[in-house]
Amino acid sequence: MVNKMYKATPEKTERKGSKHNQVIMSIIVCLPVLAYGTATGWISPHKDLLMGDSSPSVEPLTEEDISWMASVIYIFAPIAVFTFGAAADKFGRKKALLWASVPISIGWGVKLISSHPTALIGARALIGFGCGGGYVLCPLYVKEISEDSIRGMTGTFVIFSQTVGNLLVFVLGDLLPYHTVLWILLAIPLIHFCIQLKLPETPSYLIKCGKNEETAKVLGWLRSLPHTDSSINEEVDRLIIEQTVEPKFSPKLLLADKTAFKAFWVALLVNLMREFCGCIVILVYASQIFAETVKEPGSGINLSPNKQSILLAAVQIVGSFLACQLVDRAGRKPLLTVTSSVAAISMCLLGVWFYLQSVGTLLPGWVPIVALCTCIFADASGLQPLPNVIMTELFSFQLRGTVATLITAISLATDFALLKLFAPLNNLIGYHFTFWAFSFVCLANVFYLIFFVPETKMRNLEDIYADLEGKRRKKKENAIETNHV
Repeated sequence: MVNKMYKATPEKTERKGSKHNQVIMSIIVCLPVLAYGTATGWISPHKDLLMGDSSPSVEPLTEEDISWMASVIYIFAPIAVFTFGAAADKFGRKKALLWASVPISIGWGVKLISSHPTALIGARALIGFGCGGGYVLCPLYVKEISEDSIRGMTGTFVIFSQTVGNLLVFVLGDLLPYHTVLWILLAIPLIHFCIQLKLPETPSYLIKCGKNEETAKVLGWLRSLPHTDSSINEEVDRLIIEQTVEPKFSPKLLLADKTAFKAFWVALLVNLMREFCGCIVILVYASQIFAETVKEPGSGINLSPNKQSILLAAVQIVGSFLACQLVDRAGRKPLLTVTSSVAAISMCLLGVWFYLQSVGTLLPGWVPIVALCTCIFADASGLQPLPNVIMTELFSFQLRGTVATLITAISLATDFALLKLFAPLNNLIGYHFTFWAFSFVCLANVFYLIFFVPETKMRNLEDIYADLEGKRRKKKENAIETNHV
């Protein structure tokens, strides 16, 4: 099936055309995820200001206020995932993504109007609702406009956009006044809304609506080919065959297919392993964690915690860029296994550093910084983007929206629990045990990837599902027995 499905590859290298429109469109589409990155990172450079005497709020915020601001995004984001997931199947990817930018814009606007703790928490709830929609819609949109040869690379744009958002807000928060930063962050969703109005609907959804001629024109524009080109007609035919069943949010349809349900558990566990590796906590509380590393005199650290956070975000950008380059070369499974191993080692080293600090044995202050940067690099180059890529490649168009909705909602709810429990957990068991727990999760992920997760790079569903059902292993065993006889 693989050879049959991809036998046209040599012809594609001969034909004219370009992938530029697909790449540019994928970048624009991911602006809501960039806004999500700015929202998650916004607290880190502004925490001291909000809690200090010169707070823009009526009175300085408390740790409890900050805790709710950090976590409330992840209460409303799962709700948005279901809302926008259903809207994407009913009204289209384009319209749903347009509306995702509205609550994000309103949220930043509320922050500009009022800095009262209740207003800030409410604003972040609105931003979380819009970002939750963007987080489930952007991977679907990007997957459905990208051809097979670059879908791994464009799939990583989702997380790359988030890392750019993290770096952007860290730099802005360190250099510019509080309200100036808010104006810039408000402009991002507004710009996205205006540009998204001009972008086309995805070919898969147009086929679902019976607009075959419009689908051919959109594909022709995306591939930089005449819409009458034979390869465009072939792609339209493949999309028609793929959508013999109307897509809708239907967990029952997922449960009815045993192999697809097994694939759902694979995708869910791969995504949850990433959440429980602790990288989201590091990004949100970056300044606080770095502040812990410079408490002791003579630590050798001359950079402020905010500037160290900027360094962390810069490393994240490099990791995301590397993921874009490697994902279609190295494969999903090998790259994810390696980056999970690196994250496990880094988290373990962090735990060792904090443990030795707690017993009075000091190591150089650069050790935790290197460990944190290495961990975030591993997260950005594999742990964060690849679960999304695998999730979209494990399912047909009919189930893709349902699975993305369920997994994204569960992952965001997990983020809420982690962020809300991080501070109490550190007070209870200490930073060292917390980071060792994260390290254990990363290590467990390595074994799970090796033994249970199939490779999805440039493979069709039949071959992937054959791996999940063990058919390939059985065929090999039968062939060995036959040769032996």
